[in-house]
Amino acid sequence: MIEELQAEADALYAAGEYDHALASYSVLREVRARREGPYSIRYLSNLHDCVRCMSHLNLWLDANYLCSELHSKYVRTHGRGEADTVDVAKHWAWALVHLEDYPPAVRLYLLTADAVWDDDPAQAHRLLGAAVAHRHGLDPVEIISPGLIDGVGLRHADEERELIARLVDELGDTEEASAAATIDGLALV
Repeated sequence: MIEELQAEADALYAAGEYDHALASYSVLREVRARREGPYSIRYLSNLHDCVRCMSHLNLWLDANYLCSELHSKYVRTHGRGEADTVDVAKHWAWALVHLEDYPPAVRLYLLTADAVWDDDPAQAHRLLGAAVAHRHGLDPVEIISPGLIDGVGLRHADEERELIARLVDELGDTEEASAAATIDGLALV
């Protein structure tokens, strides 16, 4: 039964039926939480599926709540730079931007950029671009000045400060830059 529901949910998602897929993934998530525990691979996978559906459906408040849970679990089990963690960080930051809660979105972009800096510099640059685009009165350079964000040490704080300072000069108006940003960050020309 559970495998049939999983197949049905995956088919609904693939067909773009995100509201029905979300309902199915939510049931799967609850069942797996009880049977397998809240850190099981299948539970986390269904939670991630719910986040993706919520992003498609613009359910930003719900996505914010689930992303918070999922991101903290992925950071503990996978690390900040692993693909699933990065994907959830992008969904979470995007939800925060839509909720106009810019300071935590900017911090999330900065932390995630630092985590992927060595393995995927292009993605790191897009995430830093998003931090600058969505700064709305914040100074991202000040946020990372001590080389820490929320007590987490940044490995590339100096390089990030330099790039951010350059981006602030180049991008200028926040409204124009934020309009060009996507869930994957800001593509830098």
